[in-house]
Amino acid sequence: MSAPPSRSPSPVQAPPVQQTPGPRAAALQKLYSDAIKHTLRTCSYSNFASSFPTPASHAPDAMKRLHSDFVEKLDRSCKLNFDHILRDRQVVASLNDLDRLVDDARRRKTAAEQANTGQAVQPPLPPHTLPASSLYLSHLGPLLSEKHASLSSRLQNAQSENADLVDTVVQQRREIERLLSQLETTIADIDAANEALPVDNMHALTEEAVALDMDLRTAG
Repeated sequence: MSAPPSRSPSPVQAPPVQQTPGPRAAALQKLYSDAIKHTLRTCSYSNFASSFPTPASHAPDAMKRLHSDFVEKLDRSCKLNFDHILRDRQVVASLNDLDRLVDDARRRKTAAEQANTGQAVQPPLPPHTLPASSLYLSHLGPLLSEKHASLSSRLQNAQSENADLVDTVVQQRREIERLLSQLETTIADIDAANEALPVDNMHALTEEAVALDMDLRTAG
């Protein structure tokens, strides 16, 4: 029975992403909040009342309350919808992960510059300048390497099993040859014994054997 193929190593998991807004997430939230405040400021009472001149002239107090309620509900609705989008799209986690990647890249660059005696490190080629073959091979490389390692392991197992089977077959052939040699020796001994016996003795032995067989059958 062949041994089961070895499992490929599990991929290295990325560190957990902080859910508290980082610099970019906090900047995005502030930008949206400032934009909403600016938009609501443009919706002043005078602009709002100009759209409803008759109620504004006859019931200004009611129009002011309506404007205040409208602005408050619009502000709350925009913020709730924005928060829902942030949660649904996991924006905070994604931006925090981007912050982590940028910080890690900066640390790597600093470490490389220090290892290179303070000289500037040449930045890598931008991905959009690379040919299509390099891009798809960079994505397929890890998968192909994993499959190659798995197939190599299975091939080694198969070769080991085949070597064991060859040894078993060789041993069986040797055992068959040994038994055949013993059988040929036994046959040769029997032939030599037959040749050594006189013909008259052979007839006598045959008659005695037949008589003994008849006696046994009669007794039975």
